[in-house]
Amino acid sequence: MQTKKIYNENFFYTKILKYSKEDLSYIISRKESYYSTISIPKHSGIRQLCCIEENSSLYNVQKNLSANFLNNIPLSNNTFGFVKGYSYRDFLEPHINNTKSQRYYLRLDINDFFGSVKSDLLRSVLSYYIKTDKEEVDDQIISYIVELITLNGTLPQGAITSPVVSNIIFRQLDVRIQEYCYKLDIVYSRYADDLLFSSFNRKLLNDFFIGMISRIIRSKGFTLNYSKIKRERGQISLNGFVVGNNIRISRKKKEDITRILHLFYEGGKPSDVAEYLNRINNQQYNNFNRQFLNVSDLLNYLCGYRSFLIQWLPKELNGYMYCQLKSLIDRVQKVIIGIEKLQGAK
Repeated sequence: MQTKKIYNENFFYTKILKYSKEDLSYIISRKESYYSTISIPKHSGIRQLCCIEENSSLYNVQKNLSANFLNNIPLSNNTFGFVKGYSYRDFLEPHINNTKSQRYYLRLDINDFFGSVKSDLLRSVLSYYIKTDKEEVDDQIISYIVELITLNGTLPQGAITSPVVSNIIFRQLDVRIQEYCYKLDIVYSRYADDLLFSSFNRKLLNDFFIGMISRIIRSKGFTLNYSKIKRERGQISLNGFVVGNNIRISRKKKEDITRILHLFYEGGKPSDVAEYLNRINNQQYNNFNRQFLNVSDLLNYLCGYRSFLIQWLPKELNGYMYCQLKSLIDRVQKVIIGIEKLQGAK
């Protein structure tokens, strides 16, 4: 079902949400009880996630709303975060410099991305997609949707609807930013709250350009985090990835996995899995703060990292970066096999 707009009240309840009005009213009346707060450490402090218990009524109705309606609404061509079929690599690829000329890079970050989306803004944007033959029905459907996807009047970070809703809300801003960048021969892409620009035009790095982008996003209640502005020439490093003449994983991002792999051999191979887990859990790491609880936890991490590296293998086989990543993938695989042998030796 590819519904981009809602024209019928009964269709909204029976085909999109698959809940009756009475059930919706009950769910909304106690929606706060479905959420639990989880604190996630990050470099600049603590991130608070408002998570919904899976298979709860609120989770199911949000899931239906996303699958049957929200996910069908078109997004801008510049959006890559929270979009099916796209990755962080797709976000960076438009900015690869295939010439010998110097390219300039600018990264802008949005303050409190989800928290900036207020109920009034949601109502305004959703009104474009709700078009029944009665204004009071439109208002009621919009009210139900807003209540279902918000917590304390904003988008909660952790709700399954928040990512797609944020992209829908930002679509008009993406279009305005792209139109402005086109006039200046500037490339623009966005991944959630990260806005990346690149150009051979040095004016990209001027405060005037940043001020114009700030004015555009302020029109919808968003603000820039000026402490996270990055201006670079030649290449730029973002979240452990470097884009310039190509895209590569930074050395810093690979430090933790390299350390974990090295610990399998440091001091001799471990006599059992418990010894290896103890070696790993007694270390300090740069990019994550966690303890591996058991061998399954560790194997899941290693297999996941192996898959991640495979996705980032360059298309050009046998090049320098390809050989580097392939070597690291082989090392991860070797340790995975080593752990499995230790398990089998019990």
